[in-house]
Amino acid sequence: MFLGTAHESRREYRAFGSATWLFCLPAGTVAEGPLYFWSYVYYLSKYYELLDTFILVWKAKPLSFLHVFHHSLVVIMAYLWLDQAQSLQQIALLTNAGIHMGMYFYYFLTSLGFRPPWKQLVTVGQIIQFVFSFAVSIPFWILQLRRGNCSGFKAMLFNSVFNFILLGLFIDFHRRSYKAKRKKA
Repeated sequence: MFLGTAHESRREYRAFGSATWLFCLPAGTVAEGPLYFWSYVYYLSKYYELLDTFILVWKAKPLSFLHVFHHSLVVIMAYLWLDQAQSLQQIALLTNAGIHMGMYFYYFLTSLGFRPPWKQLVTVGQIIQFVFSFAVSIPFWILQLRRGNCSGFKAMLFNSVFNFILLGLFIDFHRRSYKAKRKKA
């Protein structure tokens, strides 16, 4: 997903001649073609992650509110990206897929019996991803206020609120998981 989206985004950039389309797709944009194929694959991957939640329930593993909230609503978010051709979805897909590559690589190593010392960096990366999402959305909001024709405005509102809540939940998770361990040490 990461490589496919990066490749197709580069092609779109060349076709448009600027990166403005990344921040504000024209109203009426239809989510079709090679670039949106990767958004669709991303959307489908969120069902796989939701299945992970059910597997944890089946194994009687404890679930956090963060896990259930995130995996339940991210499917809706990814659907809205496509349904409304939300501006910024390619940037969000790239950053999220990048973070997930690091996270799943960490899980892969732990499944092999290795305990990499950088578990905390995965959580910090997720927090940085949400802060980055707010920073990169500034051009969207400016263009939307000036021109009022960016695609996926309602989806962007949902996405912004969702990301804000996730940011708070991940900061809380980080505080509880890593600061408590430092106090014990």
